Amino acid sequence: MKNIKHLLILALIVTSFSCTKEFLDKQPLGEPSSSILYNTEGGIQLMLNAVYGQTRDFGQSGFGWFVVKELGADDTEPGSNAGDGSVPRMRDFSNFKYLTTMNDLNSFWSSGYALIAKANLVIQYAPKVEFKDPALRERLMAEAKFLRSEVYFNLVRGWGGVPIMTEVAGSPAEASIVTPRSSEAEVYAFIEKDLKDAIAALPLKKGYPASELGRVTKGAAQTLLAQVYLHQNKYSDCLLQAMNVINSGEYRLFDKYFKVSHPDYENKDESIYEVQYTYRTERDMPNTWQQWQGVRGSGSGWGFFSPSANLASSYVPDDPRKEYNIYFKGEPWPYSGETNIKWEAGTDPRANQKTMLPRPFPAGFAGQSPLNRVVLRYADVLLMAAECNNELGNPTEALKYLEMIRARAREGKNVLPQITTTDKMKLRHLIWDERRWELALEGYRAFDIRRYNKIEPGFATALYHAIGKTDYTEPKHLLYPIPQAEIDFDVNKVLTQNPGW
Repeated sequence: MKNIKHLLILALIVTSFSCTKEFLDKQPLGEPSSSILYNTEGGIQLMLNAVYGQTRDFGQSGFGWFVVKELGADDTEPGSNAGDGSVPRMRDFSNFKYLTTMNDLNSFWSSGYALIAKANLVIQYAPKVEFKDPALRERLMAEAKFLRSEVYFNLVRGWGGVPIMTEVAGSPAEASIVTPRSSEAEVYAFIEKDLKDAIAALPLKKGYPASELGRVTKGAAQTLLAQVYLHQNKYSDCLLQAMNVINSGEYRLFDKYFKVSHPDYENKDESIYEVQYTYRTERDMPNTWQQWQGVRGSGSGWGFFSPSANLASSYVPDDPRKEYNIYFKGEPWPYSGETNIKWEAGTDPRANQKTMLPRPFPAGFAGQSPLNRVVLRYADVLLMAAECNNELGNPTEALKYLEMIRARAREGKNVLPQITTTDKMKLRHLIWDERRWELALEGYRAFDIRRYNKIEPGFATALYHAIGKTDYTEPKHLLYPIPQAEIDFDVNKVLTQNPGW
């Protein structure tokens, strides 16, 4: 893995923006020098803002995000129109026919390490700076550790053991040194330590003023740590963190499911962490996550990554979440009821409703959409509590948390009957189904399938082959390939490739 030099990171920092919508609306007054960035309280805050800004990078919230976290599963299709030049490679990826040079995979990797480098600068230099309030320094470092951890968590689930970078190279000679891969266990241990440090220093959500909403919190770090434990089958540890979030009283489910992705409810009761967007006439902060998924032909986007017919047919009859998650061609536009919506010929007749804004759109839509990307929300915490309790032999507790999810989903209608089975295997799969329906199109499914395959070997092969993705093979497709550019750069061959690649 190539280190990233100070000058590159400095250039990226001074063109980045703060994490909160209030700060996003402010105009930059100048480009700070490295002496200000590395040696002042304000400089450290600017560097942290750049870390948040990297979460909106194309690789982290655009094609790279879709490819790594959604498209290699059963919930989405490439979408768009066959004439779009990106569609063939998206189809190859969806059908497990991609190569080590797959650009979108590699962009997720490289943009992730760019975020890690920016976070490392904060963690590296903040202890050397005198702060008026030392607690603020610890909080800023904790935010950087959380953001670094989230990237490493994605990388270890996608690629297995990866290089652990904790400092930024100070010279070209240092930048040319390739860091070997750590083991998967070592990466997980590193993430756990970062998140424990973050939990100790971060405030609760209510500890931030309204102008700072969007920054990571103690609850966000606890939720992410619970996910980290869940993906290692550490059910007792996962449950402990989930219960810390539940017992904090900071979060609750919205009364209506549609609110989890509606712009009027961003950063509110169910939200634990969101990537922040805002409308700017300057067009300097594009919302690629929304733009790529909007209905092609309607002026709302380019129609990629459409919900699959398989996802649509998986919902039990009359589950309201199906209609909230999937916008079907011919329906009135969500939230505003406009009819006669144009769909470009050749596009899939389904779109991700979680990316849709009420009409009329803001001027300059769709690339300037102010719709946030939800990363962590309370429903996942309840589902983790349900799954962990079931795996630990506490089915009654598991059913309690599962029912919370289903009760909200049914919205008072006579649908989604209460689940009562206490059979461990049956309840496990019912919880897994509930995760799919509740968290649909939010970036969980591809990694969840890999996790299920570790618990029940053969799960992934059976699933993919049943839906016609017969090029899926193991162990090859259990992990993504290390980018070929990284392998080629490594003249000393210390960076090993994953099996089958």
